[in-house]
Amino acid sequence: MKASNDNIIKKILKWFEKKYKAPEECKLQMAERNLSTMIRVQPLLIALGVYGVLSILIKFRGDYLAALPRFIYFSEYIILGITCILLSIKLKKINFARSTVKMIPTYLLFAYLMGFPIFLLYYEKSTFNSMIVFACIAVNFPVFFDISPLIFGTTVTVLSLALLSKIHNEYNMFIMMDSVIFVFILYFHSLKRWGNEKDNFIHHRSEHEYKENVENEIKLAQVVQQSFFKHNETIYDDWAISYYNKPMAGVSGDFLDIYGNGTKLEGIGLFDVSGHGIASGLVTMLVKNIIFQEFYNGKTDKLKSIVDRINIRYIKEKGNIENYLTGILTRLSDDSNTVEFINAGHSMPIFYSAQGDSANYIEDDNTAFGAIGLPDIPTNFVSHKIEMQRGDEIIFFTDGVTDATNSAGEDFGKDRLLKSIFRNADRPLTTQVNCIVSDILTFVGNEPQKDDITIIILKKK
Repeated sequence: MKASNDNIIKKILKWFEKKYKAPEECKLQMAERNLSTMIRVQPLLIALGVYGVLSILIKFRGDYLAALPRFIYFSEYIILGITCILLSIKLKKINFARSTVKMIPTYLLFAYLMGFPIFLLYYEKSTFNSMIVFACIAVNFPVFFDISPLIFGTTVTVLSLALLSKIHNEYNMFIMMDSVIFVFILYFHSLKRWGNEKDNFIHHRSEHEYKENVENEIKLAQVVQQSFFKHNETIYDDWAISYYNKPMAGVSGDFLDIYGNGTKLEGIGLFDVSGHGIASGLVTMLVKNIIFQEFYNGKTDKLKSIVDRINIRYIKEKGNIENYLTGILTRLSDDSNTVEFINAGHSMPIFYSAQGDSANYIEDDNTAFGAIGLPDIPTNFVSHKIEMQRGDEIIFFTDGVTDATNSAGEDFGKDRLLKSIFRNADRPLTTQVNCIVSDILTFVGNEPQKDDITIIILKKK
């Protein structure tokens, strides 16, 4: 029977430990919060002590000896209050102190506040006033401060026993029973507050750890993606290329690819995967591999046939993934003058003519429609061919450029992009890209980026 009782006690103690034992980080957080509250609350208690001392000096003029205990007690409010403030300020500056050390001002405050009902009980001999003050302090202290239920419960129990002996002598049994019930309510109040603080801490810590894990995964995905999309800084015989890519957050849903054979440029791909984050970033790596293979396997095929095969393969290989993509696949002819591209639901590029010193959007074909990766929607990809002369440029971009918004909610838009390109066309290619990006960022100001931004400029040497 004794062993059974021991097991029950152990189970109860184990449950209490699991439920209410807070990690050191949690107790440190509560202690820090107590120190901040202490600095705000103590001036009121010091003012109460000053008021008590002044009242005694005025009321007991000429008979201070009779009021000496009161004088000492209220003086302690001033001295201990200042001590608690100084301790709190000092401990807040110490980062490596344990929670038990940082809790010292809290325990000191609780001790001298709980001394007041004892003072009223034994010196003033007022059981009723002592009960009222005890109740006010015991109820409100856990509201404003985080205090261990062990410390709180032990102190409350000791003072309750001192009060109950007086209540038993001066009042009836019903008052005594009410007092016992009130003490149990205090225990419950303290345990509940402490348990809630512990649960909140663990919940927030889990959220923080989850966010950290997600951020680390995004950083890792970004490193992998950047490594996968890395392009060699090749100087091509007849063409110059410069580009800019900035993801909205970590991993980009935009991707570009440059297809070449030694110093011969064969093509460019610019695509924008729907959605944002890791999912769209992973899709870019899947579809990049498909586009790369189909482009090189179909060198002798029509460009439209290549894009059709890319669409079919992507729909098949992505399975239940919902992300689709828009984009432009460009191929350069062997004569090095003709640029052929197919626009799959993307923004039409801009053509800058060096001879005519003019920049205009290439006209779309009204018969073209569809994007890549939408199995239930028909497509018709139309080929466009542009004859390029020395100094001519084609500027490809994703909708993150034209959809960039400022604080007034205005889009950067196609007109501003066209003007920026025309204004900077006489600059070196890398400077052109930087100036266009600078115009976009100046327009956006402090507004957060809402989409990935990619710009590519292809220039005929």
